Formats: sequence, structure tokens, C-alpha cells
Amino acid sequence: MAASAVLLLCGALLPSHLAPGRSAGLLQILLFALATAVDYVGLRAPGTGSWQLRSVRHWAERHNLIMLIALGETIISIGTSRGFAGTPAITWSVLAGSGLALLVVAFLWWAYFDIAALDAEQTLESVPHHARSRLARDAYTLLHLPMIAGLILVAFGLKHALGATEIDTAKKWDAPALFSLYGGVVLYLLGLVAFEWRMVRRIGRGPLLGIVLVALLAPVARTVEAVASLGILAGALVCVVLAHVTVLRKRHRGLHRVVAVAAGREVEATPEDLFLDLVFVYAFIQVTVLMTRHPGATGVFHGLAVLALLWWSWINHTWYTTVVRGSANVRRLIVLTEVTLTLMLGIATPQAFSHVPGGLPGPAIVVLTYVAVRVLQLAALWIPLRRDTALPTAVIRAAAPTCVAAVLLVGAVLAGGATGPATPLSTALWVAGIAVDLSSGYLTGARNWQLGQVSRWMGRYNLIILIALGQAVISTGMAVAGLPASGPALLCVALGALLLSALWWTYVGTDVVIGERFTELTTPRQRGALARDAYTYLHLFLVVGLVLVAFGLRTSLAIPGQLGPATPAGQVILVCGLIVFLLTDHLVWRRARRTVTRPRALTLLVAALAPLTILLPVREALILLILSLSSVHLLARTTRPRPGSHPARGT
Repeated sequence: MAASAVLLLCGALLPSHLAPGRSAGLLQILLFALATAVDYVGLRAPGTGSWQLRSVRHWAERHNLIMLIALGETIISIGTSRGFAGTPAITWSVLAGSGLALLVVAFLWWAYFDIAALDAEQTLESVPHHARSRLARDAYTLLHLPMIAGLILVAFGLKHALGATEIDTAKKWDAPALFSLYGGVVLYLLGLVAFEWRMVRRIGRGPLLGIVLVALLAPVARTVEAVASLGILAGALVCVVLAHVTVLRKRHRGLHRVVAVAAGREVEATPEDLFLDLVFVYAFIQVTVLMTRHPGATGVFHGLAVLALLWWSWINHTWYTTVVRGSANVRRLIVLTEVTLTLMLGIATPQAFSHVPGGLPGPAIVVLTYVAVRVLQLAALWIPLRRDTALPTAVIRAAAPTCVAAVLLVGAVLAGGATGPATPLSTALWVAGIAVDLSSGYLTGARNWQLGQVSRWMGRYNLIILIALGQAVISTGMAVAGLPASGPALLCVALGALLLSALWWTYVGTDVVIGERFTELTTPRQRGALARDAYTYLHLFLVVGLVLVAFGLRTSLAIPGQLGPATPAGQVILVCGLIVFLLTDHLVWRRARRTVTRPRALTLLVAALAPLTILLPVREALILLILSLSSVHLLARTTRPRPGSHPARGT
């Protein structure tokens, strides 16, 4: 580490003392590469005798999550290939290209999580302790790097490919972009082959077939346009999947039987759930883009309307996965369809209440994709539960308001002319449609909210809070993306991150008290009511608060030149989001029938006094809010339950 640190410092400082030119840049690259090599070779120097791998499950899960984060970056690259402004027209080529790009990402997700990840974890658990650390170091620490690098190249290639889908931008699709896309897929599959070989001494025929097909088709893809190149790549990868279910079917099923133990474990979120969550990070970002396009009360209303649709879509998927345990292939097909529709909804979100000349109507795309997702979810619930005695009734009760809401939302699009601005009538229909749809949570009745596993239900909602926090972090970075890396800019980014950390700290422990309350309830009806109230509805307002904070950070920090006084609207909305979050967190505690402690009362005091910070410049306001919340949390350390220790886990 000491040697690589010296090399990195030399790489950062020496080129500035040389004459500008190619040699200075080449020297910097060589020093950085040498520092990286020293770091990775140094992993082998101390050996593995003293390295204790205490939890194989945790080790494998952490690497699975970093793979999902890299996959999520590719999905965000798909959606943001034309920037974060939300103003370019949406065309059929944009939607088709996005769908093809998502097929590519879905294959890369499937190639790792279908068998390789499960088989590797199972193998790592079975090897002796003296060999486990060495295997973990080689297969995970080292061989996951080329897979991550491949995904980053794929994200770069997809961004360029989808940015070149229009006639006037076709010139952006050049040889380097094609090499990044196709070469990234090949590098990812090579890393996967090496990973499987190191873990289980098996050469995957599917990844090898994919490498050969992609390499052979790359010269052909160079001669066509960007969308066609994406189609060729997606078609090749789909052929690999078809080969697994036809020619390689017997071997594929045998491998599934080998990993059946690992695949059958109870988890709080399956890889399919996490893959769906990735697209919601992008969708939440697009909500803040919609608000930014129309700053003020109108933009906030529009953003919250779309956020309500996204929330209800996510809620019903969570209910489906908690209640129904069906075929893995059917579940994956449903998730892939939901991801595709949600991606289209996210692409159209900035234009959900307006129209860009020359493009498809954004309001129609948002409404039709949402209705399609809800119909798919109802069908997915009804088919496996139609012979059940109680749950089909809940599906029917949920279907009635969904159908009414769909009619109202379609009417809102028609009332707005589908291509024109929102009218009073269309606005009223939007509000009515969302209100009717969200009311189905109470129309179904508490007795129909059956939870197969409480810890799974709680874990899913913890993740959606992290997703909302993640998009807020991204929005903070977007606020100063166009500014030089100056001291004031870095300070404001740090303050935004600290504020979000303080809000996360506020939420930590809330799930603990709900878990304790779950153990005190004796009937499914009581548990269902608590799950519905504390999670389905109150967590919506937690997410609303975080989205408003994200929008406030993005607009109040995005000041051209020096970061001086904030725009009043952005800072006001930031404070409103903070108040909504803190008050809702308090209501969750009250719904769990927990006594309001002194720290909780002080949190309410912070919420009550937060409006006064609007009078201060943004940096001073952020510092004051961070110090106030941190002081409350430090005071609560001795009384708050330890995170992760609540007794509801596994019930």
C-alpha cells in the first residue's frame, strides 16, 4: 500500500511539472497502472494464512451486490444516454434501442446469477478453512475485477449507442464505442469463465458460445447503425440463452440441481428483486429531472404524481414476491417485463405532463406502461392463487380500483390531448386516478395482507429507502457536475452527503421497532394491518421526503460560478423534504405503538425549527441541520436498539 501510494502521488503531481503533450499523459497512465499492479500483486505477498473468512454467505453476498451495482450503472447509462435534461424527443428508435440494450444487460445479469454465483458460494462453503481464504482472494477479489471492468465498458458503449439513435446524432456511433460495447461483453464473459474455472474447475459452454458469437459478429456490427448493432448483439446473446434451454438443456438442468441448496435458501431479496430495484434508481432520478424542468409547486406536484405510480408498482411487485412462490423461469420473465416497462416509464417521466415536438407523447407512454405493469402484476397474482380459498378475493378487490384508476389515467391523457400541456380536467383526472389506485390497499382488507415471511417484507422496504437515498446522492453529484473541482463545490457535495447520512441514521432502528411490534402481534390480520400502514403507506412519505431533499440539493447547490446564496425554491423544497421525512419516521414509531423517547422528541424539534434555516445561505443551513441531527443521534446511542438485532428476522 505504501509503495502504490507513492506511485499514485507521483502520477498525480509529476505530469504538471512537464511540458504539456502526449508524454505527460502517457507518464501519468504508466504510473497509475504500475501503482495498480503493485496493489494487486501485493495481495499475494502476505499469503492467506492469517486471513479469516468468517462468513462465506456475507462475503459472497457483498460481491453479488457490487455486481448488481455495476449492472445498475449500465441501466442508468441506458436511460441517461441523452443527458439529464429530459428535453430530447422520445422516438420509436429510442424506445427500441433501450429495449435491446436492456436485453443485453439482462443476459449479463442472468449469466452470473443463474448458476455461477450460487455454485461459487456453495463451493466456497465446502472447502477446508485453510484453502477458503486463498480461493476467496483469487476468485472474488481478483477475478471479479475483469467482470466489473467489462460492465463499465458495456455501460460506456450503451451510452454512446443510444445517444446515436437519431439521424442527427448517428455520427457518434464510431469504432471506439463499438469496441467498448462488444469488447465489454467479451471481457465480462472471459472474467466469468475464469471465475467458474477457479471456483469449480468448469468451463461454461454458454459463456464460451457467447464470446465466439460476439467476436464473430463485431465486424458485421461495425457496418450498420447503432440500433442495428444493438439488435445484433442482443440477438446473439438471446441465442446463447436458447442454446441453454435446448441443446444444453440436460447439462443446464443438472447444474441447477447441483445449486438447489443455495438457490432454496430464504433471502430478504432475490437476485430478481434486486435486478428490478436497479431500474427504480433511474426512475427516481427521472422524477427529480421532471421537477427540475418545472421548478416550483407545479413541478413538485408533477414529480410526486409520477412517484406515486412508481411506488404502487413497486409495492404490488413486493406483495407478489412475498405471497407467491412459483417457477423461477416464470418469475424471471415477469421481472424482465416489469423492468422493461418501468424503464420506458422512466424515460418518459420528464415529459409526463408535456410534449416535445417531433417525439412520442410522454403522458401516453407513462400511463400506458404503468397500466401494463399493473395488469401484469394482477395476472401474476391471479394465476397461481386462483384455487386458493382467500387470496383470489384480495386480487379481485385490488383489480376493481386498478381498472377504475386505469380508466381515469387514460382519460387524463385524452383530456390533455396527449400532446399538449396539462389542463385542469386532466389534472383532476390524474389526482382521482392515483387516489383510487392507492386506496386499494385498504379496500382489500387487512386480513388479505398475508405475509409469508416478515423479515423478507421488512428487508424489501429497507432496500427501497436505500434506493431513494442512492438517487439523492446521485442528484447531489449532478448539482455540481458542470463546475470545476473547487473547494466550495467539494464542500457542498460533502455537506449534501452528510445530510443524507444523518437521514439514513434517523431511519436505522425504525425497522427494529416495527420488528419488535410484529413479534407482539398474534393474528395475521393484525400483522397485515401493521405491514400495510407502517410500510405500504408511511414508507411512501419517507421516499417522498428523500426525493424532495434530492431535488432541493440539486437545485440549491447548482449555482453557476461560485456557490453563493441558494435559489430560494430549491432550499425551501429541501427543508420541506427534511420535515416530511422526520415527521413520517415519527409516525412509523407511533404506529408501532412505541413510546416517544427524548431523542425522538428532539427530532421533532429539529423538524419544527428547520424552516428557520431557509433564512441562511445553503452551506450554513446544511451545517446547522447536520449538526442538529447528529447531536440527536449521538444522544440516542445508548437507548436505540442495535441495527440488525430485532427478533422478527426469520419469523
